[in-house]
Amino acid sequence: MDPTELTEPLKKSLSNSADNSINHHKKQRLYMDSSTHRAIPRKRNRRNNSNSDRCVNQLVGLLHCYNVFLLILGAGVLGLGIWMLVKDYSTREIAAIVDSRLFEYVTYALVAGGGTVAILAFCGCCGTMRQDKYVLGFYGTVLFMVLGVLVGGSVIGIIFRTKITEGMKRRFEDTLEYNYNVDIIKNSENRLLTDAWDAMQRTLECCGPHGNITSRYSWAFYKGRTAWYLKRPSQKMFPFVPESCCHPGWPSHDCQGINSEYDGVPVKGPDPSVHGNPALYTNGCYDKAIQYLEKHSLYIAIVAGAVPVFLIAGIVISFYLCANVNPEDEDDDDDDDGQEAEV
Repeated sequence: MDPTELTEPLKKSLSNSADNSINHHKKQRLYMDSSTHRAIPRKRNRRNNSNSDRCVNQLVGLLHCYNVFLLILGAGVLGLGIWMLVKDYSTREIAAIVDSRLFEYVTYALVAGGGTVAILAFCGCCGTMRQDKYVLGFYGTVLFMVLGVLVGGSVIGIIFRTKITEGMKRRFEDTLEYNYNVDIIKNSENRLLTDAWDAMQRTLECCGPHGNITSRYSWAFYKGRTAWYLKRPSQKMFPFVPESCCHPGWPSHDCQGINSEYDGVPVKGPDPSVHGNPALYTNGCYDKAIQYLEKHSLYIAIVAGAVPVFLIAGIVISFYLCANVNPEDEDDDDDDDGQEAEV
């Protein structure tokens, strides 16, 4: 047999082996090149994600501080609203005298808004710690609703302040003449108006609807026009003015003219020649009530208008975090790293 015939299969086997080796190296080089090209955008994505995570973490810390401040602010607004409802000459009594419940409704809005803001601030702290997008979304949505309530309260406060004097003087005269201390046991409206007048006169240090010491519409209105005095059971022992018209610390019989012992107002007068009475408030309540209501309605308008400015910041931050916080991002990156390691 020819030796060339014996060596020919061996040469073919070696040639095929060399070709397979070259093809393997080519495929390996192509895979490495493709892996390198895939790794470049992945690194860029990781760099972008790192910047985004840094921004989110900073906003989370900022939202924590914001929620603490919002908790204090909401508690303050809540306390202000409750104080205006329970103090002497409360908003409920003011509403009864001026015949407008706007002032009272604004106070209820402050109580509701302040309490809701305080509770939401606590929930916001929980949501930012967990970085839960659903809690953050709920937090931002309710903040937006509270924003609308407080803005509405601010607008109502401004409207009330501009219309506060319409018919108020006549309302003072009518309620004092026909309702003050008349059948207060059975008539709840008269009882409320009586309490409101007494609280207003004590707080504002005034007596009667309007005017000064010589006017028939200040302290003298009680003995000249009111059903409380004209229907008195006894002329000798009945006071000329209620005790709420008296300076504290002075004898009530001198202030009220009981037994007609004092030679001056309220026993005599109104007349420029009659002596004054240091124990009695002699100026009417109208002017002081206007100043009081304008000042307090301005306070309410400022509070109800300033709080929404802070709420807007919380709404923006919470919705931004809700859109950018995604706990699944880290898991996806870990899965990609594991797949590359296996290859």
